[in-house]
Amino acid sequence: MGRFGTARTLLAGGGPSDVPPDGAAPSDGVRRKRVSVQGTGGDAAASATTTVGTGRLEAVIFDVDGTLADTERDGHRPAFNEAFRRHGIDLDWDVEHYGSLLRITGGHRRVAADLKDRGWDSDDADRVALEIHKTKTALFVERVKSGAFDPRPGLTEFVGGLVDAGIRIAVATTGRRDWAVPLVRHLIGDVVEVMVTGDEVQRLKPDPEAYLLALQGLGLDASAAVAVEDSGVGTTAATGAGLATIVVTNGYTAAQDFSAAALVLPGYDEGAAQGDSGPLTAQRAIDVHAAWWRDR
Repeated sequence: MGRFGTARTLLAGGGPSDVPPDGAAPSDGVRRKRVSVQGTGGDAAASATTTVGTGRLEAVIFDVDGTLADTERDGHRPAFNEAFRRHGIDLDWDVEHYGSLLRITGGHRRVAADLKDRGWDSDDADRVALEIHKTKTALFVERVKSGAFDPRPGLTEFVGGLVDAGIRIAVATTGRRDWAVPLVRHLIGDVVEVMVTGDEVQRLKPDPEAYLLALQGLGLDASAAVAVEDSGVGTTAATGAGLATIVVTNGYTAAQDFSAAALVLPGYDEGAAQGDSGPLTAQRAIDVHAAWWRDR
């Protein structure tokens, strides 16, 4: 039983879904149709359906790093630095430099790009980066399983409100499944119905593939969901999938361009900088979603 007392299945890993069998009427009376998913994320929606024309907010799709918890500066960065040491690489990413590297999605790509910038041969950089990233992932998983990370302030209340309102929860991250799944479970419990990770996609953010697969796993059109992101790269991915996007910034991302977002907040428990007050609640997400599509 999860943090909010609701047990659901983390999909995108070949698990079962709660979609009714062919020919059976869904319990909520919404008309649905079967869809299939192409590419590496196919298992995520093996039994997915697409909801047709409800016009209401039915699901919220969350990013993970920086969105659910502040994992970048004091989580991934120290794990990378420890991996550098274990592999005998004379490299230590400080807070500022690591922040500049976050424009590159994917830890392996991030390490390889930095090594190449420091004069490494391209093939050597890719090979060593892969080894470092494997070590870093193992170190980060240890921290996740030890309960080292807390939800961002206000997140627990927001997710609880969504669950109480009957709004479905999904995750679209390009982080690795072996740390993303236990981290999400620790932060918000077993309320996630569909989870797409970097292991299931061919193209990382800012490509919208992760969000498109999450929508297919949910069986929803983009007009029935909202994305919650923390970065410009993630917002580009979410809006590229057609999603109204709520941004909850952090110290690394506050100055990025979020002109495509439906709402930008400095935190779940804080109002927008432009004078809008109040935390992010389920009702506020419903209102943002309605206003976004009303203006389209």
